[in-house]
Amino acid sequence: MSEKLKVGVVGLGIWGQNHPLVYNDYHRSEIAVVCDMNEDRAKEIAAKYGCDWTTSVEELAASDITTFSVATPDFAHFEPVSTLLKANKNVLVEKPLTTNLEEARELVRLSDVSTGISMVDFHLRWSPEWSLIKDTVEEGGIGKPHMGYIRLSDAIEVAQKWLSWAGKSGPHWFLYPHLFDLMNWIVGEEPQSIYATGHKGILAGQGVDTYDAMQTMVSFPSGANVVVETSWVVPNSNPSVTDCHMVLYGETGKVEYDQDFSGLSFATQEKYFYPWVPLGKPDRWGKLDHYMYAPMKYFVDCVLDGVTPECTFREAMVNTAMIEAALTSIDTKQPVQLADLIK
Repeated sequence: MSEKLKVGVVGLGIWGQNHPLVYNDYHRSEIAVVCDMNEDRAKEIAAKYGCDWTTSVEELAASDITTFSVATPDFAHFEPVSTLLKANKNVLVEKPLTTNLEEARELVRLSDVSTGISMVDFHLRWSPEWSLIKDTVEEGGIGKPHMGYIRLSDAIEVAQKWLSWAGKSGPHWFLYPHLFDLMNWIVGEEPQSIYATGHKGILAGQGVDTYDAMQTMVSFPSGANVVVETSWVVPNSNPSVTDCHMVLYGETGKVEYDQDFSGLSFATQEKYFYPWVPLGKPDRWGKLDHYMYAPMKYFVDCVLDGVTPECTFREAMVNTAMIEAALTSIDTKQPVQLADLIK
C-alpha cells in the first residue's frame, strides 16, 4: 500500500470535527495532528483518533506535516491560513476565504507565491444535483441563462444555538458564499454588479447583532440576472434546518431544484422533517460517502497527484468581494460595480 498523506486540522467546531473524521476514513490520508484554541477539545479529538494535538498554528507551520485544513469560524480564517501559506504548506480552508476583502487579496498573493497548493471548500459543487445542473447549462441544455433565483436560508436555531460566534458572522457570510459560488460557477462568469437590500432586528433583539435576511441582485456581463436570497430567521418548525431552492431560466429552457426535499420525509411523535442522509456519521457499511466530505478527499488527491485544485483562492476572493459589495449596496442604496474590487 502506498504511503498515506499526513494531514493536520485547525479548528474543531461543529463542522471542523468532520475534517479529522474524513482524513481518518479516506484510504489515501491519515489525521496526524489537530489544533484548537480550546485545549480540552483538542485533547479530546486527538484521543479519539490517536493523533497529536496543539493549540499553536505556529507549531504546525514549523512541523514536517505538509497539508492542513482550516475550519475555524468565518471571521478567523486569515491568521492560520496566512501562517501556513508562509510556511509553504498545502491549505484547504472552509468558505468564506475571509470576511474582509483586503485580507482575501493578501491570501491570494500568499497562495500565488507559496510552493504549496491551496483551495477553498465550496462543497456544494460536489453535490451530484448541482453538478448535473452545471453540466446541463454548460452543454447548452437550457440555452444561454438570462434570469434566475436562488435561496439558501437556515432555521433561526443556527444563530440562536449552533454558533457561539453568530454575531461576528451572519447569513451573508455563512450562506451567501455557497450561493454566489454556485451562480458564478453555473453561469460561467464573474459578476458585473451587485444591488442588495437587508433587514436587521429579529436576531439583534435576541442579542445576535447581525442581519436577519438579505436579498441581492447579481448581474453578469452576458446580461443574466440572478436574485440571491438568504436568511437566518426561518422558523425552527421548518422540516429542514436549511431552506434551499433554485430556478434558472435559459433562452430555450429552465432548471429548477429544491435541495431540501429529496423525496424522503419522516413524521415522528416529535416532528415532521426531511432527513440529511447520511451526514455526520458513516453509512451502515462504515463509509463516509456524503458529497460534503468529497472536497477533503479531492484535496488529498490533488496534493498526492500534483493536480491544481478547483475552488481557487482567486475565485474565493471574488466571492468575498461580492459579499462586501452587497453590504456596501445596503448602506448606499445603490448598485456596486465589481470591476475595481476583483481586479
